[in-house]
Amino acid sequence: MSKIILFRGKSATGKSTLSNEISRRLKLVVLHKDDLYDASACVVQEHSSRNKLCFDFLFRLLQTVIDSDASIILDFGFNNNDDVLGLDQWVKEKGGELKIIHCICSDETIWSKRLVERSENPLPNQLITNLSDLNEYYRNLPTFFLENELVLDTVNELESLIDQAEKFILAGPERMNI
Repeated sequence: MSKIILFRGKSATGKSTLSNEISRRLKLVVLHKDDLYDASACVVQEHSSRNKLCFDFLFRLLQTVIDSDASIILDFGFNNNDDVLGLDQWVKEKGGELKIIHCICSDETIWSKRLVERSENPLPNQLITNLSDLNEYYRNLPTFFLENELVLDTVNELESLIDQAEKFILAGPERMNI
């Protein structure tokens, strides 16, 4: 059975760092939304259109992954829980399994520093580069953790986080096809 491994969370919470490390450890491809978004920046100027393009591509790719009985890691924000639940349902209907890892950063000093570092040379998808703007952007979005997701606080030691993610990913009724 295909496993779709979603690393989700707000900007600068460590999704890319963790997804890249677990990708190396498990020898799986990681698809970063930022790469899709940034690559389309010179062709599609408007943010919402570029975002739609990213998600259209994502679902087409996921269909191919599931049809191939393969597995993939996704580094996509997916901060709206309804969107995550919709993705989970879609993956199940297609015959795959979604494993969700929710990255957070509980130390606002560290989180803010990460955002400031981005502001020095932001990529097209890095529209928000300070914590107050980020908090304002997500102000009306309900934030709660989903029942079957692993929550990792990226202020903790990286190797420990990678070990926890690997254990979570490999757990379950079926092992990954890797």
